[in-house]
Amino acid sequence: MALYGKQQTKGWRNGTRLLLTILVLAGIGLIYVYVSSRMRVRMPEVKPVDGVLDVREIPLDQEMYHLVNSWDYYPGKLYRPEDFADPDNMPEKSTAPDRDQHLGTHRLRILAKPNQYLSMASYSIDYSTRVFVNGQEVLNVGYVSEDPEETVRGGRYMTIPLFTGESGEVEIIYQYANFMHKDGGFIQATVIGAPVLVENYERGRALFSLFTGGGLLLFAFYFLLYSAYQRSREYGILSLCCVLIAFRNSHFVNQYLLPANFNFELNYRCFILTVSMLPTMAVYLPAAYFPHVISRKNERIFFSMNLVMIALHFLLPTEQLVLMCHISYYICSACAIVVLVRFLWYAFRKERFSRSDVVTLLIILLLFLVMLWEGINSGGNSVVAHFGMTPFALLIGILGLSVITNHKIQQRMEMLSEEQKKNAVLGQINAMNRDFLQTVAHELRTPLSVISGYAQLTEMQIEKGKLSPQTPERLHTIRSEADRLGAMVSNLMAYTYGEINEAELHMVDPKELLHNAALVAEPICEKQGNRLETVCETDCMLHGNFELLLQVLINLIVNASRHTENGSISVKVGDAGEKAEFYVSDTGSGIADEVAIHIFERGYTTDGGNGLGLAICSDTVRMHGGELELASTGPQGTTFRFTIPKEKNT
Repeated sequence: MALYGKQQTKGWRNGTRLLLTILVLAGIGLIYVYVSSRMRVRMPEVKPVDGVLDVREIPLDQEMYHLVNSWDYYPGKLYRPEDFADPDNMPEKSTAPDRDQHLGTHRLRILAKPNQYLSMASYSIDYSTRVFVNGQEVLNVGYVSEDPEETVRGGRYMTIPLFTGESGEVEIIYQYANFMHKDGGFIQATVIGAPVLVENYERGRALFSLFTGGGLLLFAFYFLLYSAYQRSREYGILSLCCVLIAFRNSHFVNQYLLPANFNFELNYRCFILTVSMLPTMAVYLPAAYFPHVISRKNERIFFSMNLVMIALHFLLPTEQLVLMCHISYYICSACAIVVLVRFLWYAFRKERFSRSDVVTLLIILLLFLVMLWEGINSGGNSVVAHFGMTPFALLIGILGLSVITNHKIQQRMEMLSEEQKKNAVLGQINAMNRDFLQTVAHELRTPLSVISGYAQLTEMQIEKGKLSPQTPERLHTIRSEADRLGAMVSNLMAYTYGEINEAELHMVDPKELLHNAALVAEPICEKQGNRLETVCETDCMLHGNFELLLQVLINLIVNASRHTENGSISVKVGDAGEKAEFYVSDTGSGIADEVAIHIFERGYTTDGGNGLGLAICSDTVRMHGGELELASTGPQGTTFRFTIPKEKNT
């Protein structure tokens, strides 16, 4: 029942942890849904026709619109507003944007209500942008020039104020210079509306960036600290995932992390490296969570490939970095497939799936698919390029893996705790076994000493050809002690195999008890020159075990004789109400005060013995319902006192 109760309590605790985990993840999800709703990714579209956007009938002061980027495009040249002043002599425009061009101009005319304030917001064109509004230069991101040496590369989010004036017409010209790589020069996703609406939209984007980017960096530091504390590879990889996904949000990095005069080329290389490194996490994650699936050799090979790829991102020209990103995705896709096959093979050989293994594999697969999707769409989708496709899925996936990791660490800690408890129990059992063996050895030593002593004395008399009158009695004592020794061994075996659980108590004659104790202990006392006297002052019968009480008396007498020379030792038993009272006295030197307080402690000794005699005597007397105590001690001698209950019918 106790075990069932513990299992029930453990199950309730695990259920509570799971429920709390689900509630926390649900709370994060709700916050993310609110934050992402502030960004308003989806909104009504307005589309220019032949480079003219007519919004005179559209309520831009009530709702914000997505401006489809069908602008007039003039590749290969940087045209200024004066180049479009003569309607009869306009530059030749292209029918479609040409991304192979390093230079180009985009132009848009807006027809709106007169005297209306508007705002237009978008990212700058890759990778330096100059903006003209109604003939006036209003913004220069980096520095646009036809000379690559003069061009200053740059990129950031732009907010362009517009005023329609009396005519209601606004001309907007974008110039760009792209000497980073061939894929560039197109206008990013643009929104247009009243200034207050655009400002609110930008606050939503800022909140989204700070929530995802900043939150992921906080998680990264937490996982890194936990990894160092627990020495966990899983948390180390999760920390790296959080950093990569946070830096994947270029809006967060450019707007809030980098200083105003940052090196844009270095930032661009780091950004492409971040995109290239994302799919590698789909390989490192299973290596961390399933270390037996991927061999160390394969790990080293993959790690070496990543080091080479990282170095190439800073050595190759910027025009080739996108190609490196694609190569990275191809390699990681192939490696991920190999890892998946090895995992399935490992699971087949293992012949079992744990629930945490299945959930871990599904999360890793989800992360890989999301990262692969982002890599494919980074160049053509503005939201993907600047924020990431599904940061919420990545965030929830990482949190899920962290929960699984924490669960595994908790299991390992519980197993370690159980192992420590088992070791503690084994240590106690070993200590008990050691004490038991010492006790048995002590108990067996006394009858063996008596048998050996009487046998040696009789042997010496036989060799001399003269036996004393006490020889028959001594032989009887040898036989009695041998029988007692055999009985002790039989009881020991019975206790060992669980045949008996306690000593049998019956009627004991105190006179016979003293007589047998004297027969055994008297020769031992004589070796020290001591005289043994026994006095029985009661006719009652005792309720106890004869062999155990005999052993107590022998131990006390032998112990007294060991500390007395040429003196006397007396054993007296008398009435004390419902109990009989035993006194064992000697005329020895006494026991020091600092020793007296420890004499009944098991293992305590001052003369090189095993320190078990008095402890065993005390336990035996206590088992009979009595108490053994040091009655007195001093220079004139020592007296021990103990009581044993009487038989009730006597």
